[in-house]
Amino acid sequence: MKRSICLAQPARLVSTFCVRAGAGWSSMGMHSARVGAHFSPVWVGALMLGMLAMSGCVTEISGGMPPPAPTEARVTAQLDLARGYLEQRDFTRARPPLERALEIDPNHVESHVLLAVLLHAQGEYELAEAHYQRALRVEPANAQALNNYGSFLYSQGRFDDALVPLSRLVKDTAYRARSQAFENLGLAHLRAGTPEAARSAFERALALNPRQPRAALELADIAFRAGEQGIAEQRFAEFRSMAKQNARSLCLGLKIAAAKNSADEVASYALALKNLFPEQADACQAPS
Repeated sequence: MKRSICLAQPARLVSTFCVRAGAGWSSMGMHSARVGAHFSPVWVGALMLGMLAMSGCVTEISGGMPPPAPTEARVTAQLDLARGYLEQRDFTRARPPLERALEIDPNHVESHVLLAVLLHAQGEYELAEAHYQRALRVEPANAQALNNYGSFLYSQGRFDDALVPLSRLVKDTAYRARSQAFENLGLAHLRAGTPEAARSAFERALALNPRQPRAALELADIAFRAGEQGIAEQRFAEFRSMAKQNARSLCLGLKIAAAKNSADEVASYALALKNLFPEQADACQAPS
């Protein structure tokens, strides 16, 4: 027997999920060698929260098997299960639901990205890259895929390759973390050996969000290396107003102070380095 019922379906909340991308991105921060170039927060699974509310008339069928769930609902159920395991860093149990999601919808971009993140964490680099590339073939401008693929390539030391997805990402003017994307692009340019392009990216990052200490510190370092003492001092002061000193910033502060012949500041920075970061203190040499 069939009967029609008019009803309003409850709103469905699309959950937000964040995962760190292996040993690369910090807070998406990528950590490099001693120079300290790292990607600042970036999150692997950041999704826009949305609510869907629908109303209408449906036909209720009494008896027999219920109709199969729509493809989207089946994929969402698998992703929700996988997210729970990923949040616990239980990669072994997170993988099967992600693979099932792709069996249901082989072109589901988020499923490919999350599986790539998982495979990256497990050291399956070729498989991880294949899933990033598949996601971007399906949706070339997907910010989640571009962001995390850039992080992946950077963590593999493939800095020139990382510039490609990161350069595409910063063109997305609607991307909410665009200032951070410019900072990440600048860090990739530094490691690729293109400091002037890095300078431009860091300046764009600060233009969009002046509260990014990493970009200010990198600009101070670039200016100092270029012999631009005044700009170096200005950018270094901006960094100090936003963040605590670390080994790299103390060393740069020592070099800037030495360049302007400020013996008191040199002594202060040297003492701070020795007390707070003794292992790095000997490696920091002021210019002669």
